Amino acid sequence: MSETVSLVKSVYDELPYTSHPFPQTAPENLAAVAHLFGLEAPDVATARVLELGCSSAGNLIPFAARNPAAELVGIDLSGVQIALGKERVDALGLSNIRLIEADLAALDSKGLGSFDFVICHGVYSWVPAHVREAILRICKENLAPDGIAYVSYNVYPGWKAREIVRDAMMLRGAARATPAERLGYAKGMLDFLERLAPRGSILAKTLEHTLPELRTQQDNYLAHEYLEPFNAPCYFQDFIRDAGAHGLAYLAEAQPSTMFASNYGQDVAEPLLKECGHSQVLLEQYLDFVANRTFRQTLLVHDRQAGDIRYRIDGERMRKLHFAARLSCQDGRIRLDSSRQVFGTNTSSLATEKPAVKAAVKVLSDSWPETVSYNDLVERTGALLGAASEQELMPVIDELLDHLVIKGLARFRIAPVRIGERAEGRIAIEPAIRRAAEISRDCAIPAIFNRWHEPVPLGLVATLLLPELDGSHDRADLERALQDHVRSGKVRFERGGEPVREAGEISKCIAEHVDATMRQLLEAKLAVPPIAS
Repeated sequence: MSETVSLVKSVYDELPYTSHPFPQTAPENLAAVAHLFGLEAPDVATARVLELGCSSAGNLIPFAARNPAAELVGIDLSGVQIALGKERVDALGLSNIRLIEADLAALDSKGLGSFDFVICHGVYSWVPAHVREAILRICKENLAPDGIAYVSYNVYPGWKAREIVRDAMMLRGAARATPAERLGYAKGMLDFLERLAPRGSILAKTLEHTLPELRTQQDNYLAHEYLEPFNAPCYFQDFIRDAGAHGLAYLAEAQPSTMFASNYGQDVAEPLLKECGHSQVLLEQYLDFVANRTFRQTLLVHDRQAGDIRYRIDGERMRKLHFAARLSCQDGRIRLDSSRQVFGTNTSSLATEKPAVKAAVKVLSDSWPETVSYNDLVERTGALLGAASEQELMPVIDELLDHLVIKGLARFRIAPVRIGERAEGRIAIEPAIRRAAEISRDCAIPAIFNRWHEPVPLGLVATLLLPELDGSHDRADLERALQDHVRSGKVRFERGGEPVREAGEISKCIAEHVDATMRQLLEAKLAVPPIAS
């Protein structure tokens, strides 16, 4: 192991990185994006998945639990993180994950076989050059013929300004003895510069743009993003060039909405589309300057597949997907008439006067967080409108879905996403997620996730109650279970800063917390509303 790799290993052994699922890396998402742009993706349910820099398997575990017939391998340099990952995997009873402690640059990966998906999140920019080369080599050598590789990395021009902040933090914090000291001194440097930077200077403007975001981040993130011994951003074009040297071609971004020039306004889209012609890479490099992009999540395929990629969305392929969207109506109730209504948020919205569009939006929103197939969407939209025929509706639905995908207002998958069974008066959550809650409750290991490959932070009461939600317990059962936790001392209630001791008030608190937990589970996409009894 080289001296530089040993340095990286010591950093992650000393301060393990928070390990949880990253939704954009989910193989279900990667396969759907590949399908959208013209490629036939591997079958997710039986896929072989390799993660480079897997930390303690927080990103692998949810996928393994969803897909017991899949096979997963995770590799990480940190023995501390691999040991923690094995503890998590064993606690969940998962037999389809193998974790390996290894240096990627020294790894003979051929013995691992080929993989349908190779994931490398949060590693590429934070390792020395020869390890970056190894990552691309493994992506090439171990990727199945129709496989998809995901690599995330920091990019210019957005990181040009952040490098000033990083350099300042490193100057004061890097030489300190412990992670806590390094971070404390580095933060002190930022406070010092913020007070003394000349008004209107480049430094002052840089701090003005970066400090608000930095102050919302957890210490764990700051330590690894800004105080790592290595952080090597690059331009998008340069990354694609390096990937090409290894026989890999650009497919897309894990979040496709970032790829469309139309999302940046006509003043941007028209000249860039004319300037860049058919080069998607050149177009996106220009867009990186427009958006001052700092981070990319790029999908790569074997270069022999490049000729099959189509960046103009094809309606026939879209119709094979399943869609999910929750689009709130900005003026309240949806009216299935020709009045203008706006759906979505202030930053990304859909305005329409078409009753068919409104009806389709209602179908999607009513189904959230589960998906709706294209055919079901057409049929249910028609049912809401009454007289409309499928032939009349299909062009309208096509246009709507095209808009939602391009704007990033909808999620899409090749296979349907089902959250749970709808039981009368009860909520049923799948066993793997209930077991994950038990781990979090008993071992204080954050491990809860949902079917959309999202981490789910839950409060104490929700974590305690979630294992009970197997569909056999009604509300009264949940209140009794929470009462038991109160008696055992695991849960205490306060009002106005004072402990609640009177039995009647404790009962009220229990009822309030059960209600709050049910709302939280629905909002976290862990459950669907029960059927009214």
